Amino acid sequence: MNSRLRLLIMAATMLLLSACSTFRTQPTPADLDWSFTGKMAIRNETEAQSFNVDWLQMGETFQIRLYGPLGQGEVIIKGNPQQVTLIKGDQRLESHSLNGLLYESTGMDLPLDHLQYWVRAKPMPFETHLANLNDSGQVSQIDQSGWTVIISDYFDETTPRPRKLSFANQRDSGKLVIREWNALTTPE
Repeated sequence: MNSRLRLLIMAATMLLLSACSTFRTQPTPADLDWSFTGKMAIRNETEAQSFNVDWLQMGETFQIRLYGPLGQGEVIIKGNPQQVTLIKGDQRLESHSLNGLLYESTGMDLPLDHLQYWVRAKPMPFETHLANLNDSGQVSQIDQSGWTVIISDYFDETTPRPRKLSFANQRDSGKLVIREWNALTTPE
C-alpha cells in the first residue's frame, strides 16, 4: 500500500473516531435532573381525559403526579427502569414498564417511557427514529415506535425546552402544554 493511500485511510479513521466521540458525550445535569408542570389531554377511540401533570426526574428515577382540578383523582407514578409503582388512593399496582403499567390500569396506550425524552425534544435512545428540524434548528417532529410527535412551541431560553407538543399513533393521541420547566442541579 502506498504512503499516500495509507495517510488517507489514517485521516479518514481519525475523522470517524472523532465524530463518534462527539455522540458519546456525557449528559449535562440539566439533562439528568429536571422537572416540569403542565396540562395533558389524552384521547383514544372510546374516551378522552385531561389532567394536570407534575413530572420530577432525578437521573433514572422519576415521580409523576397526575391530578384533576383541585387535586381530584390524584395518581402518583414512581419508578426507575427496573420497577414502576402506580398509587391511586388505596390502590397500588406494580410493573416493570411505565407504558405497561398505565395500559394495565387505564386501558390507554400512552408512550410515557418515550415521553420523558420527547418532552426534551429528544428521541428515546437506542430506538429507530426520524426527526425534523424547524427553521430555528429545533426539533419540530419525531417519528418513533409508531408515534408521531409534533413540537409546536418552545420556551425562549439558552437551552430551549418544548412548551407544546402533541403525540399520536393510529389509536391514541395526546397533547401536553408545559407551563414551567425546572433544571435541577446538585451542588458540586
